[in-house]
Order: sequence, then C-alpha cells, then structure tokens
Amino acid sequence: MSGSAVKGVPRGRATKGAEAFMAKLGLQPNQVEELQRMPQAQLLAGMRGVQGLQLSPVVDGRTLPADPFDPVAPAITANVPLMIGSTETEVTWNNSVVYDPLDDAALRQRIQDSMRIGDAAADKLIGVYRKGRPQASNLDLFFIMSTDVSNFRTGTDTEADRKSELQGAPVYKYYFQWYSPVREGKLRSYHTLDIPFVFQNVEVAQSMVGSGPERQPLADKMSAAWAAFARTGNPNHKGIPKWEPFEENKRATLIWNNECKALNDPYREERLARKEIKGA
Repeated sequence: MSGSAVKGVPRGRATKGAEAFMAKLGLQPNQVEELQRMPQAQLLAGMRGVQGLQLSPVVDGRTLPADPFDPVAPAITANVPLMIGSTETEVTWNNSVVYDPLDDAALRQRIQDSMRIGDAAADKLIGVYRKGRPQASNLDLFFIMSTDVSNFRTGTDTEADRKSELQGAPVYKYYFQWYSPVREGKLRSYHTLDIPFVFQNVEVAQSMVGSGPERQPLADKMSAAWAAFARTGNPNHKGIPKWEPFEENKRATLIWNNECKALNDPYREERLARKEIKGA
C-alpha cells in the first residue's frame, strides 16, 4: 500500500551510513551496544544531517539475498497473490507542503524542477494531464503529477508490472481517489488516507476522514475486499465491480471512491507521456 521496496540498500552504502551515524554520536563501530543505552531524543538528534544514512532493508546476501523486485519479481513469489496500489495525491501528507494557488508559469516551473525536464516537455506533459482532468486546478495537477513520479507510485507500479510478468498468481491493482474533507479539503487523497477505510476505523479516524455519510459505505467495500483477499487471495465480493487481475495488456485497476470503478489502464495517456519523457 502506497510505496514498496523495489530495491534494498547495498551493504557497503548501509555500512558507511551506520558508521557516520555512530561517529556523530561519538561511538566506534565496535560500540553498537551503547546505542541501546542512549535516550531516544539523542538518537533522533544524531540522525539529522547524517550523509548516507538510509533506514531501509539491506541487501546483505543472507537475510535479504537480493533486491526484492529488481531487475524482476522474485521467483519465490510466483504463486503468491499480490494486491497493490496507491492514493491519488500521496505527496500531500507532508506537513511542509505549500497549498498556495499556482498560476501556469509556477506550475510549469515546479514540474520542470521536480522532473528535471525542459519547457517543451513540461508543457506537453501538463497538457496531457489537463486534458484528462479538466476540473483539476493547477495545484491539483501538481500534486497528482508529483505523486506519479514519486516512489509512492513508481514503486507500486513497477512491482505490479514485474509481478504480472511472472504469469503465476494474480496481481490486483488499485488506485485510491477519495478526497478527504478535513482542513478545507486541502489534503486531497493523501498518503495513509486509505488505511481507516481498509480497517473499518473511519469513526475513530475523523481527524483524517471527517464525519460525512459517504465514509462508511466506502469502508464497507474496502474492508470486505481486503478481508476477502486475505482469506482467499481474491479481493472480489458482491459490493464492488468485478475486479480483474492486472496484466500488462489490459492493466485492470480498481478505482476506490464514492463510486467504485473497475477500469482498464486508467489515465493511460498520462502514463505514456511520462514514459516518453523519461525515455527521451
């Protein structure tokens, strides 16, 4: 859900980062046990500004023998069903996000900066997104486009593609598009917003999802799908459209919103435009 580990951290890089972290705390590599006696606040302060520190699984050749989904999906998972997806505006979860309106020039500049592309490429990509989402504001487009090129989306998309290439157990792909009304709706469909619906916690998560009547029907549908998938490896149930497995040619995807839709390759033009620019 909303991100995945396509690659692990190389052992050498992880070691250098750990050594730099310990050095900042005044410790030698043979003093690992001292970390257990340090206050949490001191450890957190020590992490700030440490070059190369990545708190992620390490490809050590034993516990993690290889990169999880690179260059292909692991054969050991061939017979294990997968359900995977992300929310529409994952990036709006961060408390540093600025919600000021964007004019056309500012949108172009932000897309150029975030994707490292030129004027013409940015204009072409924005045009594709604007055509497919005519009701979206410039700020909406920026959040969606930023999410589409972030690890939140690219990781889940890559794993779905590579898992389906094994042609073993099915892959079920989803796209969570419900927008939260909290904070005047500014957060949109942010990272973690799908969790209260999956676990039937919308009442205790009103700070995330508000208190509107549309919450519970969506929670009923999503929680039933996750329970069915956990039970059988197939998320389908009578409360949702028929959810076909994801395959490269059709790219079937379940859109979670007040109206749930089962679509083949939603936002295809956007995907192909990003692929073209990335390959340029």
